[in-house]
Amino acid sequence: MSIQPLYGLRLRTPRLELRLGSHDELIALARLAEDGIHPPEEMPFGVAWSDGIGEPGFVDEFVGFHEGQLAAWSQDGWHLNLLVWAQGQLAGTQTVGAERFAETSVVGTGSWLGARFQRRGYGTEMRAAVLELAFRELGAVAAESSWMVGNRASARVSEKLDYHEVGVSEIAPRGVPVPHHKVRVDRDSWRCPVPVDIAGLAACLPLFGLTV
Repeated sequence: MSIQPLYGLRLRTPRLELRLGSHDELIALARLAEDGIHPPEEMPFGVAWSDGIGEPGFVDEFVGFHEGQLAAWSQDGWHLNLLVWAQGQLAGTQTVGAERFAETSVVGTGSWLGARFQRRGYGTEMRAAVLELAFRELGAVAAESSWMVGNRASARVSEKLDYHEVGVSEIAPRGVPVPHHKVRVDRDSWRCPVPVDIAGLAACLPLFGLTV
């Protein structure tokens, strides 16, 4: 099954556009990461991939990861890594994905913004966009996310979108255990804070195991 229809999918909010990126745009996204995402003494990600910034081969590995996830796409396991443009500027990426979606109807999300695009409310707006895709169009019943102690920005986005905590564990992206909060929002309680226009989805539905 061809993944080409996914390149026609567009999610638009008042300030943002989310879509897949070309090879060159993924390189630009890697360069944005190199410009800075978080202070070096902090690690907001469960996998410390940003510690590779500045290392030889980082850009190739970054692009390869994104392209590899698309190449591995299946109805049983998919990750839609959408690039985010804020008023025309490449600002970061917002992911929505699922394992065994036909059985669970649950999605997960993850994201990051370049440092100069942070603290403008974009994180809330871009996650709201993919939640609208999941709940309104794909029929998801719940969406899960997580944040680590110290990552107040991620926690605040979840609070604004009415997630509730479902558990706390520990992870160690840099070898030291850190509390990790798992949160969830259900479709029945979902109220989108911004209008979201979704275009190009019909041709993509078979890739999610759905029909028009």
